[in-house]
Amino acid sequence: MLWLVLLFFLVATLYIRILRNFDYWKKKNVPFEKPVPIFGNFLNVALGRQQVGAAIRQIYNKFDESVPYFGIYIFHQPFLVIRNKELAKKILIKDFNVFQNRPLYYNAKIDPMAANALFILRGDVWRALRNKLSPIYTSGKMKLMMPLMKEVTDQMENYLNTLNNQEIDVRDLANRYSIDIICSCAFGINSQSLKFKDSEIKSMANKMLDLRSLKRSFAIGAYFFCPLMVELFRLSFLDTTCSNFFINVFKSSYEERQKLQVRRNDFIDLLHTLKTEESNNDLFKFDDFKMSAQALVFFTAGSETTVGTLSFCLYELAMNLDIQNELRNEIRQNLNSDGTISYEALFEMTYLDLIIKETLRKYPLTHLLMRYAEKDYTFEETGLHLEKGTPVIISMTSFHYDERYFPDPDKFDPERFRGDKSKELQYVYLPFGDGPRKCIGDRFALMSMKIAVSMFIKNFEVTPNERTEIPVKQSKTAFFIIPDSGSIFLNIKRIE
Repeated sequence: MLWLVLLFFLVATLYIRILRNFDYWKKKNVPFEKPVPIFGNFLNVALGRQQVGAAIRQIYNKFDESVPYFGIYIFHQPFLVIRNKELAKKILIKDFNVFQNRPLYYNAKIDPMAANALFILRGDVWRALRNKLSPIYTSGKMKLMMPLMKEVTDQMENYLNTLNNQEIDVRDLANRYSIDIICSCAFGINSQSLKFKDSEIKSMANKMLDLRSLKRSFAIGAYFFCPLMVELFRLSFLDTTCSNFFINVFKSSYEERQKLQVRRNDFIDLLHTLKTEESNNDLFKFDDFKMSAQALVFFTAGSETTVGTLSFCLYELAMNLDIQNELRNEIRQNLNSDGTISYEALFEMTYLDLIIKETLRKYPLTHLLMRYAEKDYTFEETGLHLEKGTPVIISMTSFHYDERYFPDPDKFDPERFRGDKSKELQYVYLPFGDGPRKCIGDRFALMSMKIAVSMFIKNFEVTPNERTEIPVKQSKTAFFIIPDSGSIFLNIKRIE
């Protein structure tokens, strides 16, 4: 009987604490959505009925333009969600010293790979690693990697030539292309995913960050919103077996490279250079594992960004043949005499750039940016005071579909980024984030996407068919933005 009383007392205490926390935004006079016990405003997300981004966007749209922010509760934790462009700028750039870190779970004992990832690292250690890695992603270094990418796009073109006038799953194609690109540029190997659909590397890569897996989505969500679950179940951000597989691939490739003294101007070579240039005073020093961790992050982040953007881009081009034809004309006008595209031409094609930007607006890989206050902070515009540790959300999908900034947001309209319009959309168009913690690999991602789209549309036309889902139904359980079916079917036809 005594244990029942103790259990009742424990449950009652937790319930009262949670309810008391639900007064947080009311006491601060911040507009908020009424939460439900235990789940806060995330009941439908927890039950798999709604995307994370859709849940936040639904609340976001309830307020008018005079509301600069609102409060939500993710389980019992209060989060501030930004609705104002200038406040987003303050958080990402002007007051970055206060909001420099992400409130993601960090524990080197539970997940040493994640603990050494630039995405999760904090403070001085993050800054030290960022400074080390930045030279890898300069335009000059990216230009040197372009021949490696061209080899893969040539392989994709050869593969597509065998599928003329056939239906293909462009998401599967983009997946195989991205794996070959990243394996070549990050691990220095030819994964041959375009040639062999069921290769071991492709299988491991897809399982490592399986966006449709409930287990993986739960683990990733816990790192963002519920650290207690990570502690209780000792969750890893990526599938451990698969990440260990790729760490071993990297180590083997690295050791072989040093033995044979071969250079490819890829990620392995660049990391090796950084390691040899280290001094004893460096705050972040590379060892074999830490180098492998950077390659693994490079692999997962670059691969998933390319898969989503390339497949959704081809889908939108199939839905908008006038845009597709105009893009094809631009690409063909910028070809070299041998039918290839130079690095300079790739980034000078205006319409291609507009199309990629619009694809990333409608389909950013993730839904939100997260920061937390390193110290007590007051918004001088409104007087709102945030205590140290308060997490803040900038909802990319909410901003990207806000009619104040993007009229008729469901329409695929590349012209909305033409000319000076892009400047007006700064701090509300955030596919790679902004400020000092902007995605470090955005140049690499854009290059891999642009070279693939250029090759594809240069000689092939994509059109919808009876299996094409219009519009594409998004997964409600995946933490990122992916089709619920996992596929996007289109017809492909070679044209001269």
